[in-house]
Amino acid sequence: MAEDFPLIVSKAVAESNKRFRDENSALQEENRLIRIEAAKLSCNLMVAEIDHSRLEDAMSAELRGARKEASDLPQKLHLLAQEKIELESKLVSYRLKVANLEASMKADAAKVENLEKRSADREVLLGKVEKERDDTKAELDRAQEENMRIAAELAQAREETRKLLKSLLGLAKKLKG
Repeated sequence: MAEDFPLIVSKAVAESNKRFRDENSALQEENRLIRIEAAKLSCNLMVAEIDHSRLEDAMSAELRGARKEASDLPQKLHLLAQEKIELESKLVSYRLKVANLEASMKADAAKVENLEKRSADREVLLGKVEKERDDTKAELDRAQEENMRIAAELAQAREETRKLLKSLLGLAKKLKG
């Protein structure tokens, strides 16, 4: 019976070691999946930031063009008024041309209004993209905290296993001696 004890202890140590390796393997796989998910979230965040930057640049360029167009409108209006006076003094038939130019001005104003509306819509979209970016970053932070917690648990499990093996080896030495 006493001869079987070292065999029983070694089997118990082997089983415990196997369970530890299995748990360690599972934790490593879970850790690897968490890292992959974190990398994916980081990539998605980078893509969202690039899209946001591109969208912001396009909106800025479009807004600059609209503002320039809007600032040129008063000068165009003044020139058209002078031309109208000259044309009315020369020929009545040119009044039709002046009316067409005024209609063009109204169309330009409608374009400016439409651009301002689109700019407001894009600002709303930008807010949504920023919120998604912030949500993704928060999710990434939570995943990193979870990863750190799992790593701490794994280190603790390793330490406990090491202590258990040490005490089992000490016990086995005592039993042999």
